[in-house]
Amino acid sequence: MRTFMVVAAILMVMAWVSVNPAGDRKMRGFALQLVPSQNAIQPGVATWKVGAAAFVLVMMINNSNRTVHYSLTNPGFDWEMDVRDGAGNPVPESQALRKMKQDAQKVLISGRNILGTLKPHETAQDTVEVSCFYDLSRPGKYSIQVQRVFSDVGKEFVQSNRLERTIEP
Repeated sequence: MRTFMVVAAILMVMAWVSVNPAGDRKMRGFALQLVPSQNAIQPGVATWKVGAAAFVLVMMINNSNRTVHYSLTNPGFDWEMDVRDGAGNPVPESQALRKMKQDAQKVLISGRNILGTLKPHETAQDTVEVSCFYDLSRPGKYSIQVQRVFSDVGKEFVQSNRLERTIEP
């Protein structure tokens, strides 16, 4: 009877691993990094001014030995963003993001439709205009972090670094 239980336990573990190869843990070697950008294309020291577009680049870095697939449709939905002011308080969503979320419940919103593949040791980037989604209308210090679930990586969110920037008058 004891041998039967051990064999049954081993078979259950093997079945679970074959269905869920990444397990519940994050895959080592996959990361997100936020980088400031002045022009929405290249990384660089950004000077953000009140009323001007504030861009960040989300770098997806696959330093694992597995291929990761991803899609990009709309930065407001692709990335869960945590934007905070200098005191650490959450920054309100913009009217545009609130309307986008409201409309998404009614109709399918079309946008970009990018399907990407990151092979081992490849990097890709996405541009996010943070000022489009959050109220950055006041000068001061802000911090931004994004996160997202990548099903090829695991069931948990992959989080970026927290980027701190100052919006000048």
